[in-house]
Amino acid sequence: MKVIVKKDKLIKALQKVQGVIEKRTTLPILNNILFETDSNLTIKATNLEVSIIVKVDANIIDNGSLCVPAKKIFEIVRLLPENEVTIEQIDKNILISNGKINYKLFTYPTEDFPAIKTINKNHKISIDREKFFESIKKVEYTIYPDESRESLNGVFMHKVDNKLRFVASDSFRLAYNEFVFEKECEDILIPKKTVNELTKIQSDIEEKEINLYIEDKTVMVELGNATLISKLKEAKFPNYKEVIPNNPYKLYLDKNAILDTLKRVSIISDETTRSVILNINEDKLVIKSSNAELGFAEEEMSAKFEGVPFEICFNAKFLIEAIESIYSETIIIDLKDGQSAAMLSGDESYKAVLMPIRM
Repeated sequence: MKVIVKKDKLIKALQKVQGVIEKRTTLPILNNILFETDSNLTIKATNLEVSIIVKVDANIIDNGSLCVPAKKIFEIVRLLPENEVTIEQIDKNILISNGKINYKLFTYPTEDFPAIKTINKNHKISIDREKFFESIKKVEYTIYPDESRESLNGVFMHKVDNKLRFVASDSFRLAYNEFVFEKECEDILIPKKTVNELTKIQSDIEEKEINLYIEDKTVMVELGNATLISKLKEAKFPNYKEVIPNNPYKLYLDKNAILDTLKRVSIISDETTRSVILNINEDKLVIKSSNAELGFAEEEMSAKFEGVPFEICFNAKFLIEAIESIYSETIIIDLKDGQSAAMLSGDESYKAVLMPIRM
């Protein structure tokens, strides 16, 4: 194999596959990437759960395939001068050259590289790229952080009437975002790791749509010159609609004002619970926090409240993250009392549910 490729194109492709390379694995081959040639240079990486394939425009001198250490080739190419890079197979080695710079790396047998699952392309689901990733961005902060609760360790994508809805929850809070989508689409639970990789590889994509193919508990996503194939979560996402409250009271707040106040007051909050108390009245909101070792903070801000005055306590970090995902100057918080879940909204597409901390 021998190819000549521009350094900037090669480094972008190598960046896209780095995220699926396992840092600790009992299978050394998973620390490698596979180079193949046809009309383009194709780079493949997999951790057996998620695989990424990237096609790169290149001058193909001789066809072939190579299996090389992912991290080392990335480090090498990243530091090369902006120029053309030649990649050539010599016996069981790979020669990487750029002008007077030459590296020779040992390669692994290509037959040891795991086969990447192929998906039938008969049923394509095209989704607006901007709306898809905006929805993920607005809910991913609530994904359960690890796989000990598999049913919550991802984003649940499903149809609700004529809308495509993205939902995530860590059991203390829940968020969903939706947009109009008339086509049919299978309900899927996209793993957190897959969500992370999708977000990374789409950063330089210009296409207005992404293409999804779903088959046999596997999803394939085409994003420009990159293709991601991932196993889907087999666990069932909980019936989240049961926890969405229908609260009688409404609190209206300026988004920037409430964010600034929460960030200031929470400096003094308990480092474990991050708790802040909201004292809600008809025309004002008083936010308080205390810490046995540090002291006390309190700030008053104007607000509009339709309901009976009361106090409620929240984790400040959770409250800030929910508010930051609302694309509106005015935040609306639906409330019932100091013990019941609150619902936050502001723009039509997004809602967040947040459980209070018992005082």
